[in-house]
Amino acid sequence: MSRRDLWSLGGRVLWSLLSGWRGREAHRGLETFLRRYAPDHLTPRTPDEVRLLPAWEACVNCGLCTARCPVLRALLGAEGRYAGPRQVATSLSRALPEAWAAHDTLYTCTLCGACEAVCPVGVPIPELVASLRRAIALQEAQDAAAYVPAAHRALLGNLRERGNIFGQSLAPWPRRGRAEYIFFVGCAFSYWERESVAATMALLQHLDVDFTTVDEVCCGGPAPMVGEPRVEALAQRNLAAFSAAGTHKVITACPRCALTLSTHPAYRGLEVWHTAQVLAERLDRLPAGLAEGAVTFHDPCELARGLGETAAPRQVLARAAGTFVEMEACREHTDCCGGGGGVRGAFTRLSVQMARARLEAALATGAGVLLTECPTCLHNFRNVRRSRDAVEVYNLSEYLALRLGLAPGEAEAV
Repeated sequence: MSRRDLWSLGGRVLWSLLSGWRGREAHRGLETFLRRYAPDHLTPRTPDEVRLLPAWEACVNCGLCTARCPVLRALLGAEGRYAGPRQVATSLSRALPEAWAAHDTLYTCTLCGACEAVCPVGVPIPELVASLRRAIALQEAQDAAAYVPAAHRALLGNLRERGNIFGQSLAPWPRRGRAEYIFFVGCAFSYWERESVAATMALLQHLDVDFTTVDEVCCGGPAPMVGEPRVEALAQRNLAAFSAAGTHKVITACPRCALTLSTHPAYRGLEVWHTAQVLAERLDRLPAGLAEGAVTFHDPCELARGLGETAAPRQVLARAAGTFVEMEACREHTDCCGGGGGVRGAFTRLSVQMARARLEAALATGAGVLLTECPTCLHNFRNVRRSRDAVEVYNLSEYLALRLGLAPGEAEAV
């Protein structure tokens, strides 16, 4: 071995030792910080949180968010309490110890974004709530204090151990080889409303969409809602499945999946469509006037506010519906169904209260059919619908498939 090779080898060994030392020191630094400031419930800010600090501190204390918050309206008669978006922005964001003192109020927020939609200065309150939940979860990992709701801890455990939010074995959808698109089913549709998603697949086949399914795990979207921002492990498994299918184009009927797959850095490079957008692109293949009677549409929060998509479902309804009636709270100012932010699992009664309020709003329109395009919204509405309620509940794509006479069973032969 030449002298140059020896110097090169020695340099690499020295760099490896220094890198390992720096990594250990950084880890020790975090441990020291958490141990030293545990009594004060202080945790270090992430780079993303530091970037958002000026926005969080821009609150002008006008109170519009409090007036608009669907959680505060529904809490009368339901369990749990919520500080409200204004208190989160003006007080809890400025002092982590205060956030800990009010920690139980942070988990009744559905992260729906109704507050941010009306904020005159655009304070990203949902991101702030998620950040405070992360701080609490990080501290809890050190001192084992039971601050995080049991349902949230169970959800995170299920994601780590089984790759889905329910912790159950996923019944796979029949699939074929490579196709132009992947249909990403998501956790909720895999367990709650399989007949609905089967009808959606049948409709996509009817519209000549070339797709297949893959051996997927959760997109990771629910994890940041309950205090765990890291989704890379789940993303790597999904990206490997996408690569094996030979495409980076993804269709999903779940707005949370669509939002995560299209915006999270771990999924960079994907092309993602929500099913409502796919239907809107193929309007010429849908017969006009499919629906009978009046229908109304509930905008899912993450479709309307997260993805900014309110036009596509209305374009479809303009062609397919006989009479379309808007609910009072609609488009980007839609009201939450109560299923987001981990609330459905941790505060079931509150979630039911919110879903029932939204169903009552649909009944007030006089429409005989309430449509949406989200598995959580669909499941929540069907759970609170009473036999005497003069409204049926469907996903938009499911409803169109049924009106076309497509048997859901046909969709399973993808």
